[in-house]
Amino acid sequence: MNRMKWNIEKEIMVDMERGDIWVKSGEKLTGAELRILILLRRREGKPVTADMLADQVDPLDFSCSNPRFHIFNLRRKLGHCQERQVIETLKGIGYCLVPGSLQFTDTRAKHKDSSG
Repeated sequence: MNRMKWNIEKEIMVDMERGDIWVKSGEKLTGAELRILILLRRREGKPVTADMLADQVDPLDFSCSNPRFHIFNLRRKLGHCQERQVIETLKGIGYCLVPGSLQFTDTRAKHKDSSG
């Protein structure tokens, strides 16, 4: 039997205010994941060091204060894979949000436009 695989490109959207991710139902970002993603978004295409990421993780969160743990979870939630890289590892430097890999929406901007 000849099986065909279909690769359907998924469009993933992240609500930066609420931490919601569309496409994967029920996925939510933790506070640390959201802060890390906001930093990566601000520096999209530019390196973010592990120290910069560590500053985004709550030091009182004893469940995991290692940024690599949060990057791993972000990649999983955002559909990162070999064919569709979202967060690139820059060896010896840190991480980088791949330009254009995510489409962001800001609900605050929508509220301003509709009230205006």
